[in-house]
Amino acid sequence: MNGASVLVVDDEESVRTSVAAILRGSGYEVIEAEDGERALQMLDDHDVNVVILDVRMPRLDGIGVLDALEEPPAVVLMSAHVLADDVRARVEPKVVLDEVAAAAGRAS
Repeated sequence: MNGASVLVVDDEESVRTSVAAILRGSGYEVIEAEDGERALQMLDDHDVNVVILDVRMPRLDGIGVLDALEEPPAVVLMSAHVLADDVRARVEPKVVLDEVAAAAGRAS
């Protein structure tokens, strides 16, 4: 276990659970939220080192989450509404793990 805790926030369940599974398989403690409002609740209730945050979500989007936080933990933003290479990378295990490891290092 590497000790870092990660909150994965995405309204697309398949993406959220895939990213969470990749992280859990690499020893991260992972919690999940389906939208920005739930993410804010989870951040109030849990000590999180890194947030993987979808930009576009219903109810409260990723930018709204960032605006609501006075001192956010390290954040990795992701979105399906970008270049095709970025969409593929968003669930590619090595890319996800590299981004989280880098963000966790910045949060230390």
